[in-house]
Amino acid sequence: MPTATQSIHEIVAAVPSAVAVFERFGIDVCSHADSRLDRVCAELQLSVDQVLEKLADAESQARGATAPDLERYSLTRLIQHIVRTHHQTVRQELPRFAEISLRIAGEHSEQAPQFKSVAELIERLSAEMFSHFEKEEQVLFPCIVHLEEAAEDRSPRSSVGFRSVAQPVAMMMREHDTAEGIVSELRRLTNGFKPPAWACPRNTALHTSLAAFEADLRQHVHLENNLLFPRALALEAKLAQRR
Repeated sequence: MPTATQSIHEIVAAVPSAVAVFERFGIDVCSHADSRLDRVCAELQLSVDQVLEKLADAESQARGATAPDLERYSLTRLIQHIVRTHHQTVRQELPRFAEISLRIAGEHSEQAPQFKSVAELIERLSAEMFSHFEKEEQVLFPCIVHLEEAAEDRSPRSSVGFRSVAQPVAMMMREHDTAEGIVSELRRLTNGFKPPAWACPRNTALHTSLAAFEADLRQHVHLENNLLFPRALALEAKLAQRR
């Protein structure tokens, strides 16, 4: 847990999401990198206890809860988990990544010219994933929920009145491949998400956060491609036999 006597750099290194907390309080993580938190708070007339409370919240969210047994979840509950956990992570992180990468590209154009491409890739990834989420949350996921509701009806004939989920599932899987390809390119451009020796805390936190984002995306895609979608397709085939 962060302490008042740690430097800003030490806190960010342990909790990359602390960058967002510091910036909300108006603390520049680069210019104050080597300063102790309590001294920075005194200089800026901030409550160190309040800052520490928000830092503890950020650390707790980063650790997350114990992984649930998702294979036992109903399709509806699994969809809720995906949206609340993985979709929410993307919605929170990509705008932050975009802002930080643009700042690095502007402030360190000579040391890190590749960050112009990094910023462009993050913008592309945002556009791809936000469009992807709209199709899932507005079209595909409601269809899967309806399938489960029809299965619970147990009537001889299914009341499902929508088209097969096979086509949107195939489209979503192709879009997963696109997103993973963009993240792979980000990994290449950032030397495996390894910050350079000269990196400031903001730069270091971005590299660490991108690595965590890649891991979250991998789990996100796994849950949909290997758990949600196959079960939905199997359920749809089962319901078709009732007719």
